[in-house]
Amino acid sequence: MVTVEDCILGNSALHDRFFATTEILARLVSSAPRAVGMAQLEEATGRAEKELAKLCQSLARAGLLRQDAPGKWALTCDPSLVTLEDVFRCVMSEQQTRSRKASAAGRAPSDVDLLVMQAMIAINQSVFKHLRQFSLDRLKISAAGMFPSPRRALGDPRMDDEFDFAITGREASFSPVQVPA
Repeated sequence: MVTVEDCILGNSALHDRFFATTEILARLVSSAPRAVGMAQLEEATGRAEKELAKLCQSLARAGLLRQDAPGKWALTCDPSLVTLEDVFRCVMSEQQTRSRKASAAGRAPSDVDLLVMQAMIAINQSVFKHLRQFSLDRLKISAAGMFPSPRRALGDPRMDDEFDFAITGREASFSPVQVPA
């Protein structure tokens, strides 16, 4: 059973493609800059090669992946430059291509179509704004245990590990009050 939490904008098929596409990119981020083969993607995602090939081709059309060798894919840029907005746009463009083919012989647009289209544009802009805040370099941080390695070791003689506290005149003149027990 699919719940509302399992869907993006109430569309379970869109959610599944979005999640699968993000899984592919996660595997590529963890292997960057090396290319990843289909067998590795199958193992990482648990999805069939045919489905993965379609998703990788879609990501390549969106400019996020390149094919290094037959069946081997690599990111086209640094993970910090790719956001979940890019993934969502890629998935949405594929869905729109499918829906255009299905409704090629459709009816003439109406006022209702225009109103719904305006609402969807506003909703998508809001979704894009939020997804833009999540870049794929977060996957590398989470793979490292959510704590990036320190840039220097504590106790480094070149750096002072002590905290300096500035006490203003008011706090410096504060004297604690003794309270009887």
